[in-house]
Amino acid sequence: MVQSGRQSDRPDGEFWSWLLFWLQFLLLAFCIVLGAVAASDAEQDGDYATGMVLILASIALFFLILKRSFDEPSAGLGDFMLVEKMVSLAIVIPLFIIIGLSGLFIAQGWPHGSLHSAGIALFVVSGVIVFLDIKRVFDRLD
Repeated sequence: MVQSGRQSDRPDGEFWSWLLFWLQFLLLAFCIVLGAVAASDAEQDGDYATGMVLILASIALFFLILKRSFDEPSAGLGDFMLVEKMVSLAIVIPLFIIIGLSGLFIAQGWPHGSLHSAGIALFVVSGVIVFLDIKRVFDRLD
């Protein structure tokens, strides 16, 4: 094994990068456990479905992040989720508006419980993604 005498410029940056990589998997594992707890208690309508959706979405996101880290290790989460072109933005905005409105309809259909909270969270996350996409596209235009 050949080692060069060159030291890394920022060893702290490498540590934080490594730590953040594993913290996202720890957060997804927590979401899986939280979904299992919500599905197993299932006292109100929709608790079981909400827990199962949280479990399946966390597992899918876990494998997508893992695959992306093997395919493009330097790509960040913004490259994974956000668009960069105006044409893509014209498609993404109506899509997330529909997703956000469906979250409001879900929240309205269940006045309390986990499905109400999940619907409001879906609306909020959709709005945040729309605004982040708009910001990213216009930042790239400059």
